Amino acid sequence: MVAGLVLATLGVLFTLDNLHIVHAREILHYWPAVLLLIGLAQILQAQSMAGMIRGSLWILFGGALLGERLNVISNVLSYWPLLLVGVGIYIVWQSFNRGETAEPQDSTARLSAIAVLGGVDRRVTSHAFQGADITAFMGGGKLDLREAKAAGPEVVVDVLAIMGGFEIKIPETWSVAVEVIPFMGGYEDKTRHTADPSAPRLRIRGFVMMGGLDIRN
Repeated sequence: MVAGLVLATLGVLFTLDNLHIVHAREILHYWPAVLLLIGLAQILQAQSMAGMIRGSLWILFGGALLGERLNVISNVLSYWPLLLVGVGIYIVWQSFNRGETAEPQDSTARLSAIAVLGGVDRRVTSHAFQGADITAFMGGGKLDLREAKAAGPEVVVDVLAIMGGFEIKIPETWSVAVEVIPFMGGYEDKTRHTADPSAPRLRIRGFVMMGGLDIRN
């Protein structure tokens, strides 16, 4: 939704600039506001704490850049340690959440993973897999679903990769639908498409910027 709104707005802006009604350069000076919209959209559709933190990082980064352009914040790079604050809060939340669980549960039914300046390698063996939320910022990882069983006719994996990427492996009995928006990046579907119309469907959606996504069996 945000990507579509941004493209439509740019089209209108450049048209008005060509007609000498507005000056596009003056308006584009405030482009970091787009990052705030992306972060807000991520928070509104978040289904886990990882999704909330991901949206908050977008808002933090966009707000810092916008503040610098509005001369409210100077030397925006001085605030990069706030990213560590966000990751630290997420780790603390995970530790408390594990402490509240008296009995071991199937932790792979719904998976959340964040790779910041590093990598993650997750293998899912759940027989009631519900979906995943994976994020990579200057990092990457692997998500192996070949031993998983879908909890329903369709499961969704949300992907956000900024200067990084993921490799997702799925069972040969699953069908796959990719709804990823690449920006200076891309994705490749190398899976063998099943002819069974009743096969479980994996829907992969998200955004890839200066990175890649590889889907295979």
